[in-house]
Amino acid sequence: MAKKKEKQIKKTNDERILDQHNITYQEMSFNWLTQGKNALAEAKSLGVEPKSILKTIVLNANNDPKDYVVVCLPLEYEIDLKLVAKELNKKQVHLADNKNLINITGYIHGENTPIGINIRKGFPIYFDERIKEFEQISVSAGKIGRSVRVKQSELVNLVKGKYIKVQKNA
Repeated sequence: MAKKKEKQIKKTNDERILDQHNITYQEMSFNWLTQGKNALAEAKSLGVEPKSILKTIVLNANNDPKDYVVVCLPLEYEIDLKLVAKELNKKQVHLADNKNLINITGYIHGENTPIGINIRKGFPIYFDERIKEFEQISVSAGKIGRSVRVKQSELVNLVKGKYIKVQKNA
């Protein structure tokens, strides 16, 4: 009797980008959108520091339809838009229109990742300076509920990222 082949999970385009750049990663699953804080508790039980799991926020600067920036920060933290604008020398920044994210980044809400957004769209990527303490970080793999865990330095180098302060007194 022939053995059934184990069904392999199809890689996302963002995982393929990491492969092309010889960046080692671990596939993870954190469904923040549906599980919220429970996803962080689950991560902690797996030995993953919750503050090393990042969300990707797309911002529009100066109400310019062509001026987008991306900020990655820990899931449980908030972003201070006035401070980010000051850090980036922009007059103002606003959250990009959620309903239009697919047209802006190529991803829907919950899928945005600095990997694909930078490689495909060329948007500048900024990271919360507080993540410097983590050797490994997790970001979306370009699919809801799917993440990749990578060396922080390798991801920042890949996307030509910079560190900024995203919250006062943090």
